Amino acid sequence: MTTPKITVIVPIYNCQLYLTDTLQSISNQQFTDFECICINDGSTDNSEAIIDLFTANDKRFVKINQANAGVSAARNAGIDMARGEFLYFVDHDDLILADTLQNLLNAAENHNADMSRGRMMMIQENFALSDLPIQHAASQSQLYQNPLTDFYRHARGRYKTWCYIWQCLYRRSAIQNIRFLESLRSGREDNLFMYEVVANIKNYVQIDSVVACHRHSSSSVMLGGYRPVQIQMFDIAIPHIYQKYATAPNIDKRLLWWVYHKESYGVYRFLIRNSIRSNKQELILYAREILLKYANTPEFNEIKKRWSIRQIIFYRLFMNQHFRLLLFLRVFMF
Repeated sequence: MTTPKITVIVPIYNCQLYLTDTLQSISNQQFTDFECICINDGSTDNSEAIIDLFTANDKRFVKINQANAGVSAARNAGIDMARGEFLYFVDHDDLILADTLQNLLNAAENHNADMSRGRMMMIQENFALSDLPIQHAASQSQLYQNPLTDFYRHARGRYKTWCYIWQCLYRRSAIQNIRFLESLRSGREDNLFMYEVVANIKNYVQIDSVVACHRHSSSSVMLGGYRPVQIQMFDIAIPHIYQKYATAPNIDKRLLWWVYHKESYGVYRFLIRNSIRSNKQELILYAREILLKYANTPEFNEIKKRWSIRQIIFYRLFMNQHFRLLLFLRVFMF
């Protein structure tokens, strides 16, 4: 059996509405030397039957069945089975353009880069495969040799959110020991993965081409509205980053700053600001319960000491249950 150049990893759970288009967008790639590992994470709808149609008709598609364990465990199963020199992740309801793998691979190989990264576009729930744009212009690229400094500076603006893993093609040898945190079944796992990736790669290249179309789905954990999982994920993330980064000997200070710059704002944003803006008592009380659990602990002190005076004031009001006042002040809670 020949070794494919790229392994595409697709974690799948109950996505029968969009899955055919997703897998077809992979099958339609101009670059053909890839395998696509479809991890059926205990789906109870028609997703497995859709996967079976592709595996029966295209030998590049492979199915893994597992009991429902979450997106992190599903992606890890794909990484463990991967044979390609490069890895690429696709979400089960997203689409990729026909030249995505070719453009990302060309950039990585032309610059001998450990990671290549493209642009993305958001699509609505009713966006179909036939709506995908066709790119005609040659992709422009920029090589960055100092990922821990350059990635934070440049992976924003027109290149969108820095933690989107499906904008990137990864050299497998550069990230072979990195895995998703499986206790994070859905949400925040991509942030933690990207911290490790950027800390381990020697360089990366950014291209101007759109490579991924991310669906704004009501079922999305992060885009489908404020919900308990967006609170619960910090019950896992707060102690994890403390043990992995704050207490690690000889930690690169740039990495430590980046992790806590992002995660301290994430705690404020999701547990305080967004819970107040939701105006749902059960979510507000759940967020406060998580904050009470870590109050005055070393894990939380690492978070809180990076907050602004404004954020500290809102935190104290929140912990003292001045929810009506915070609701009135929510416009200032940015």
